[in-house]
Amino acid sequence: MKPSGDQRPILFAALNWGMGHASRSVPLIRELQRRQIPLILGSDGVAAELLRAEFPDLDIRELPSYKVTYPSRNIYINVLKSVWTILLAILAERRWVRSIHRQTPLRAVISDNRYGLRLSGIPSILITHQLHFNGPWAWANRIGEWSVRWWARRFTEIWVPDWAGNMSLSGGMATWRYTSPPVYYLGPLSRFPLHQHGVIQPENDIIAILSGPEPQRTSFEQILRDQLNALEGRHLMVRGTRDAVPAHWPEASFEVMDLLPAEALNELVSRSTMQISRSGYSTVMDLAYSGIPALMIPTPGQIEQEYLAVYLLGKGPWCFQNQDDLDIRQAWTTRNQWALDQPNRPSGQEASQAVDSFLQRLDTL
Repeated sequence: MKPSGDQRPILFAALNWGMGHASRSVPLIRELQRRQIPLILGSDGVAAELLRAEFPDLDIRELPSYKVTYPSRNIYINVLKSVWTILLAILAERRWVRSIHRQTPLRAVISDNRYGLRLSGIPSILITHQLHFNGPWAWANRIGEWSVRWWARRFTEIWVPDWAGNMSLSGGMATWRYTSPPVYYLGPLSRFPLHQHGVIQPENDIIAILSGPEPQRTSFEQILRDQLNALEGRHLMVRGTRDAVPAHWPEASFEVMDLLPAEALNELVSRSTMQISRSGYSTVMDLAYSGIPALMIPTPGQIEQEYLAVYLLGKGPWCFQNQDDLDIRQAWTTRNQWALDQPNRPSGQEASQAVDSFLQRLDTL
């Protein structure tokens, strides 16, 4: 597709809730770049760091932080404690995007789960996979769905990075019961290229990839560190942070890396026999692209990850354990029993097709 004569930039912003939202935004940003669309990117924290690593030549602005943490294992308690902070951040990002638009008139806004990033009279796209809630408490599910509906109703479109129907990787979470705004199912998105696992000779036995908000990321890191140190073989931990390795860490028997760009991380994944990671939805999409057997560990109290870990059993070469009962040795020795399942595989063209379709609609929105 030829570049448009309209050279106003598109603002593309991602929520900093771990790296997942920024990670799944990467392929869409790449496709917009390939079509020579001027871009301004926005995020904060580790998500902004990931975008800077992937797109060092783009204008990346710092957004107000939601400052969400997980001190409790009950996600409802965590969210309730953060409600006021989240609302203030949404109001702040509303002011922020208006300020950007006054300085540099925008052609459109694409927001991955940042509900304040929209502009009246300007096409404003919301990217989310969580339109329906599947938690254990019906009243909380209704409140969650009502909240999404309340914030989403003023966007021009909703983009869901998943297949619709029975092929869905996110299960019932991607169900939208309303007619407005319209929903477009893009198919799974990943910053990794599609490849067949097993074509490249593995160099590592296990690659452990950490992500998510604190303090659970650090708790997970400590458990993985102790178990990988006790497990024979060649293993690798990607810590997913720029923070220094704590001084009290004992000498590790495995290799340790920090935040990595997609190309480098994909190379390491493709040369590993098994992956250990959270069961966040962006990680699930990455696994569908890589085809690597994976042990998924839901973040304690994060209902979405707990739901996905159970829902995806038998839908791919994936297994899950709870963090409190984590036994890497057991998973490593039994991996061939569950690695026989083949996942639904993306085509690898999802991001390209989504961007082409959007640009064709853009002037009519």
